[in-house]
Amino acid sequence: MMSRVLLVLAFLAIATLSVDAFVAPRPSAFVKLQTTALEACRRNTKKEKAKRNQQNMRKFQVGTGRRGMTRRKLLKKQQASDMRALEQEYIMKAFTTMAAPNTDAAEAEERSEAAKA
Repeated sequence: MMSRVLLVLAFLAIATLSVDAFVAPRPSAFVKLQTTALEACRRNTKKEKAKRNQQNMRKFQVGTGRRGMTRRKLLKKQQASDMRALEQEYIMKAFTTMAAPNTDAAEAEERSEAAKA
């Protein structure tokens, strides 16, 4: 009989300890009251984002200043001007060494063809 009483008491003790598993938790258990630290972090994030935006804007600035021409741009401009100079020289040589078409002979030929037709 004594063992049955002990067994029932043990069962009741276990049941009372496990009752919390079947009860809904209090809503106040989920609320955290550390908003000041989060707000400070948020403020720092905004400042960092503003700095990143400023740095990114500098990449796309238009204008000539100290940073106006990079070495690559200067080399490309130099190559383009060299090619332009070569092309101009070729055009000058091509048109000065070619004989001008004989306008009198061309007109006479056109007249003879027109007369035949």
